[in-house]
Amino acid sequence: MYKQLQTFASLLWRDARVFRRYTINRLVDACVWSGTTLYISQYVLVKFGISSQFASFLLLGNIASWGVFEVGSSISIILSDLQGVNSLSYYLSLPLPSSWIFIRIGLMDAYKTFISTLPMIPVGKLVLGSHVALNSINYPKLCLSYVLAHLFFGFLGLFIASITPSLEYLSTVKMRILFPMWFLGCYQFTWHMLYDTNPTLAYLNLINPVTYIVEGMRGSLDLDLPLLPYPICIAATSIFIVVLAWAGVRNFKQRVDCL
Repeated sequence: MYKQLQTFASLLWRDARVFRRYTINRLVDACVWSGTTLYISQYVLVKFGISSQFASFLLLGNIASWGVFEVGSSISIILSDLQGVNSLSYYLSLPLPSSWIFIRIGLMDAYKTFISTLPMIPVGKLVLGSHVALNSINYPKLCLSYVLAHLFFGFLGLFIASITPSLEYLSTVKMRILFPMWFLGCYQFTWHMLYDTNPTLAYLNLINPVTYIVEGMRGSLDLDLPLLPYPICIAATSIFIVVLAWAGVRNFKQRVDCL
């Protein structure tokens, strides 16, 4: 077991070092996207009568949104490998349980998204200035929801890749799965706002894991808005992580015939 854990840790370390060469570009991408959305929300959309607090409301939602977008990239990388060089077959030949190989994929995708979103809060402060108070954030709550959110996105990518036949279906996955999850996942509103508008849709949206991720992150902010209870958001996100990890590993083991 010690040798297996050592090998597994070495693989994760190797993947992290490979990703290091792309880190700067990913950080810049996240800064550009987050900074642009916050600037437009704070200084342009207010001309349409939108609340001046809307951009601050979006600040932590941007982190969750970036995770959804990264899932599409993760799926394309996994499927490209399966249809191309198939390096997965090499990893499955290592003296490790096959489940660990697939868990490694989910963990590394979570790590990549985690690193990429780190500058979003500083960028938000830079763009919004006095419109957002960083001392109003409950950082222990934020850190817990932050880590769980990226673990979720890492294993969401693994699960969706495990049920996607080929790269040709990637556009369908984005339009039918990822986009509705993001747009209905309380990015631009709270769950209670949706409930006041359409209770049926609000209750259906409780099966959307992004809802709990976004509401949980906002639960660390001092917002004068009703949100889903923070403990429920954390518990629901944790359950989704376990379910997606289990289903993704099981599906991939069947797909590559390594049962």
